[in-house]
Amino acid sequence: MNEQKISWKRSDLKWRGKQAFKKNYWSAVLVSLVLAIVMATGGSGAATGSAGNVVSPDYGVTTYRLGTDINGVTSYVSHVFRSPLAVLFALLSASAVVAVALIGILFHFFVGNVLEVGGRDFYIENLYSVPGPGKLLSVFRSGNYGNIVKTMFLRDLYLVLWTLLFIIPGVVKSYEYKMIPYLLAEYPDMSTKEVFAKSREMMNGQKMDTFILDLSFIPWSVLSAITAGIAGLFYVSPYKDATYAELYDTLAAGMPGNEQQVYEDENSGIYG
Repeated sequence: MNEQKISWKRSDLKWRGKQAFKKNYWSAVLVSLVLAIVMATGGSGAATGSAGNVVSPDYGVTTYRLGTDINGVTSYVSHVFRSPLAVLFALLSASAVVAVALIGILFHFFVGNVLEVGGRDFYIENLYSVPGPGKLLSVFRSGNYGNIVKTMFLRDLYLVLWTLLFIIPGVVKSYEYKMIPYLLAEYPDMSTKEVFAKSREMMNGQKMDTFILDLSFIPWSVLSAITAGIAGLFYVSPYKDATYAELYDTLAAGMPGNEQQVYEDENSGIYG
C-alpha cells in the first residue's frame, strides 16, 4: 500500500484560518494579544537583544578601547569605591537588575510557556467550536502542569543551544519543534520524549513549506507596523494564530491512522 503524502495549499489553509477566527472574533483577539505579549517578553530573543546592547554604541553604552584612557577609568572606579554609599547603591542596583531578570525568566518558564500552550489549545478547539478566552487557562487545570513546564523548558533550552552553534541550525530546529505546544495542548500527558519525536515526525518534509507560509504573512506584518500595531492586534495576529492551528490540524490528520482529513492539492506545489 502506497504511503499517502500530507499536502496542503497555502491559500486554502489561510482561508480556513481566517474563517475560524472571524466566527469567534473577540475571543480570538484577546487570546492572540496574550500570546503576543508572552512571545515578546520571554525566550531567547530578549536575552540575545540585551546582550547586543552591551557592545553597541548605538544604544548609548560607553565603550573603551584597550590602552586608551585607562587612567581615567581607573581613577573613576577608585573614586566610586571610596564612598560606602556609592558601593551600596551599586550593589543594590545590580541586585535589582538580577532580581528583575530572574523574575522574568521564571515567569516565562512557569507562566508564559503554559499560556502559550493554552493559546494553542484555544485555537485548536476554535476550528470546530466557539471556545471562550478562558480556554487559555485550561492547561493550568489539566493536571499535567509539571509535564508542560518541563517540555516547554527543554524546547527553549534546545533552541538556545542550537542557535549558539550557528543561526541556521537554530532556525531549522525552531521549525522542527513548531508543533510541540500544539501537541501539549491536545495531549498534555504525552511524555517529553514522545512530544519531541512527534513534532519532528509531523514537520518532516514540511519545514520549507512552513517557512514559505511564514513569508506569506510579511505584507500583513508591514501593514501592522504601518498602523502602529493596530492591524496586528485586531486582525493579523489572530489570523496567523488561527492559520497555524489549521496547519497543525492538517498535519495531525495526515499522520498514520488519521488520513481521513488530509487536504490534497496536486497542483499546489506544497507537499509533505
